[in-house]
Amino acid sequence: MKVKPLFKYFTILLLGMSVLRLLFTLQNAAFFKEIDPALFLIGFYFDAVTVALLGLPLFLLHLPFSFGARFQVVQQRISQVYLLLIGLLILVLNSWDIAYFSYTQKRSGFSYFVHLLTGTETSSLAGEFLMEFWWLPLVFIALLYLLLRPLMQLEKPAVAPPSRMRLLKFVALFLFVVVLGRGGVQLRPIGIIDATAYSSLEQAPIVLNTAFTVLKTSDDGAVNALQLHRQAELRRLLPQKGKEPFAVLPPNTNVVILLLESFGTNYAGPNSPQSFTPFLDSLLKQSLFFEYAIANGRTSMDAVPAVLAGMPSWLPESYILSPYCSNQLNSLPQILQSKGYQTSFYHGAKEGSMNFKSFTKALGIENYKGLESYPNQAHFDGNWGVWDHHMLHYFGRELGKMRQPFFSSIFTLSSHHPYILPSTMKQRFPSGPEPLCQTIAYTDDALQRFFKRYSKEAWFQNTLFIISADHVGPTRQKQFQTLDWRYRIPIAFYHPTLPISKPSKGVVFQQIDIMPTVLDLLGLPPLPFQLGSSCFDTEQSQKMVYDNGNLLSFIYNGTNLLPIAWTHGVARDYTKDQALISQKMSALYQHYINSLLQNRCSRATLKGRLP
Repeated sequence: MKVKPLFKYFTILLLGMSVLRLLFTLQNAAFFKEIDPALFLIGFYFDAVTVALLGLPLFLLHLPFSFGARFQVVQQRISQVYLLLIGLLILVLNSWDIAYFSYTQKRSGFSYFVHLLTGTETSSLAGEFLMEFWWLPLVFIALLYLLLRPLMQLEKPAVAPPSRMRLLKFVALFLFVVVLGRGGVQLRPIGIIDATAYSSLEQAPIVLNTAFTVLKTSDDGAVNALQLHRQAELRRLLPQKGKEPFAVLPPNTNVVILLLESFGTNYAGPNSPQSFTPFLDSLLKQSLFFEYAIANGRTSMDAVPAVLAGMPSWLPESYILSPYCSNQLNSLPQILQSKGYQTSFYHGAKEGSMNFKSFTKALGIENYKGLESYPNQAHFDGNWGVWDHHMLHYFGRELGKMRQPFFSSIFTLSSHHPYILPSTMKQRFPSGPEPLCQTIAYTDDALQRFFKRYSKEAWFQNTLFIISADHVGPTRQKQFQTLDWRYRIPIAFYHPTLPISKPSKGVVFQQIDIMPTVLDLLGLPPLPFQLGSSCFDTEQSQKMVYDNGNLLSFIYNGTNLLPIAWTHGVARDYTKDQALISQKMSALYQHYINSLLQNRCSRATLKGRLP
């Protein structure tokens, strides 16, 4: 096989993808606040990643060994067919979104693409698309013709005996394509969410290409649309909004979220049976503290979208890893930024850790500070990131430099596996039944230092602190293996000068309730898309988690949290009250799933439009 026609083919394919990106941008320019020419260069990089991924199977056909003339004829034909299929796939997918983006305002993923192709509404839209975008098939045919010309020039490979140089060239090229297909040599291959690291959430569709998003969503938690309840039923079962905001805090109050790694109620908080957090316990007693609060997930990646954007991970994978991670969301930092707030996020791990940098940037975080941004690398713990007592001190100093009002969050990490302490502090903190306990005590001490050091600062007195664990830490203790202990965490709202009264009726609280409660306290109206509830709302959303294929809603039964399970397609024996709860769960889940599929999770994307 000659290299020249093959090189020409991939060059034309990449240039064709750039042409389609240009047409995509021009056709949908109204959906982008600004169009930076640099986005097209970044997009070319994503195109190259896509082509490398799809081109990898060709190496199986071109191993550097001689298999005879007859095999080489077969090899040539299979290569031509496969390259033609690659070209068709890329051109069809990218052409599709030029027309369809206006309906979804996102690049189509695998599940949504299949949904559109198999849905009943697709055939009725096909004629309208062809009339409106009559020119698009012409562009497609022209690009396909340009691709076919070098394909027809491909010849069967020349018979050549194996040689060391030939093998080295093959291995070098193979490694180059593998690295390119991963997007680099980083720990995790490049994904959809990484587009926001180079652009913004609104501009990410320009950077991405549809072939890439389909590849990345073909087997990672995609779901199908649900029709469990009709619209009238949904309105009846979903909690209603409409009251005036609670508004107990003055305008321009700073907002700081402290996300505490693995601080489950089993070992942290004033209602813990064996607390290792004396400072946190005393602070939460002065706060609006929820005795019965739950995490909406089991991992750190579940916590960030739940706390910052009210978006739970009611899917087999974390929302950040799901096909829907590029959906537009209304987030707390984004909303406050629109009110003049500066926004930042701090996490002492490497900046690519758990996709937090890309994801928080998509949520409106202006400044992300991780290990690479930390000024003293000697404070690295050697495993995970910066020690918590150093990172919290740095966090406080940085807050003092910010212009008020500001929104900021810090995610601690020292109470994460491998649960090590600074060598000078190992004897200071009590050990417990698990290694986790001593690191929780250490982070609690770091929090005490933070509050003692910065409580006299002017910004501190004008700050609402939200304190929440990310999830319950791993435990082998039998008494904590029940469903409620698996998710119970401390959550509280603390203001140094303004006491916040508890709701008149005690409620179970969850992480996705944090954003609506903050908006309520600041006197800001509820969002049109909202899965959680302010703690002051009369009607409360279900306190729901995804657990091994089931959905659980936690109800306070007078003495403890009682989980009610619901699973799509599974019949269960319910009491009358439990049956109503299961209906509300299924309604909320349908609202969640269909909103994800249709990208209707923000004020901007909730406008009426075709599916």
